[in-house]
Amino acid sequence: MNRSVSQCSKTSILSTHVHSGKQNLITKEGRLLESGQIAYGRPMEFDLIQSGWLDKRGGQDGSKGWKKRWCVLSGNTFRYYKGDHDNSLAGTVFGEDIQEVCEDFEESMKDSVKFGFVFKIITKGRNFILNASTANKRDEWVKIFHELLATYRPSGVCPQPVKYATVEVFLHRGIRVNGDISTELKGHLLNVTTKTHVNEKGWYIENPLPHTTVLNCFSKHGWTLSNAYQSNATPPGVSVMVPADCLVFTHLT
Repeated sequence: MNRSVSQCSKTSILSTHVHSGKQNLITKEGRLLESGQIAYGRPMEFDLIQSGWLDKRGGQDGSKGWKKRWCVLSGNTFRYYKGDHDNSLAGTVFGEDIQEVCEDFEESMKDSVKFGFVFKIITKGRNFILNASTANKRDEWVKIFHELLATYRPSGVCPQPVKYATVEVFLHRGIRVNGDISTELKGHLLNVTTKTHVNEKGWYIENPLPHTTVLNCFSKHGWTLSNAYQSNATPPGVSVMVPADCLVFTHLT
């Protein structure tokens, strides 16, 4: 299944904290977040590296028109939104999927007046074509991406494969898991008799698990919490978007 991270908001989480066998989240304000207490606002960032406005060319092959997007590079994740105060997430690129980031001189020449500072993010599945407002800003984005890639792709060293899984926690409803998790972990999340649904968005469990339970279950199976967002998404059987907290986990394979 493809990873699916929905619309996000912003409040920083600096660390996780283990107390009495439970792993909790701590914000930069020092607040301890128990189940159902992730604050609502803009995206909760572990490690905000870069953010700003970029033009993005639409379409899987970059053949559609340009649209302005608010872009955020945080930790190992690049996300773009429809606006800097808009929770509507337009797309996500995970670092382990990026093969290269470079200037796109050919694209820049097509309309050098309006879109003359183009660079592209080359991934396994598609290319993301982006334009900065100046050459300096384009170079800054490219440099930051290169530094990010270098942190887990040292010269001459083959990077250890990393698996990703996202968990959307719908308060008082259930959770939706998207990613390749073990049968044992699924069993721990299911607990007793629980209804489940599977579709292209993930594996949904009608069991309103607390955040700490989800964190502890994943931690016991070797997963590490790498990012967290507030999101709006549509669980099965619901026709409108409802609040959810999205937790992103990594696992070395």
